[in-house]
Amino acid sequence: MLTKPQYLYQAKLIIDCLPEEEYNSIPKETLKYIEENMQVDTNIKIDPEKDLSEQNVDSQTLLFLNNIIQKVRMNQLSKEYEKDIKDYISEVNSKNAGFEAQVDNINLREDVEKLETQTQKIPKAKELIQEYQKVVSKKEEEIVKLKEECNTLTSMLNKIPKFIRKIFLRNHKVKLLQEKND
Repeated sequence: MLTKPQYLYQAKLIIDCLPEEEYNSIPKETLKYIEENMQVDTNIKIDPEKDLSEQNVDSQTLLFLNNIIQKVRMNQLSKEYEKDIKDYISEVNSKNAGFEAQVDNINLREDVEKLETQTQKIPKAKELIQEYQKVVSKKEEEIVKLKEECNTLTSMLNKIPKFIRKIFLRNHKVKLLQEKND
């Protein structure tokens, strides 16, 4: 049974015999780990011409190589499914965009309905304002008429002789009208 640094060295010798494509599929971190933690042992040898089953390969080395093979397969599977996952994500995003557009349409519809109810109130408000303006203009007309009548009364009172006017002026209402006009 080999020590960890020795079986890592044996694994490195086996990995170095792999074709370039397979060697490149091994994660770089794994290769770095092996090189940093292995111990070169001249007694450990691998013959690239012979099958591994015919050679003296430690069980720990085989387990370690099995782990590497599983990592490589997982990486390959993830790469194969990566495109499918990207396609699925883009499809979901496009559907979400459609959903967001539907939500925006619903919100716009609600805003339009609110605006429609508010615009229905505008003619009523205009009508109320017009009625108010009519009432105010009528009141102003009445005020003008009352002023004219008051002026007419004042001018008539001024035509009456003074001693008779004094008799009328004792009445408070006439006095108040005269004071307001002055």
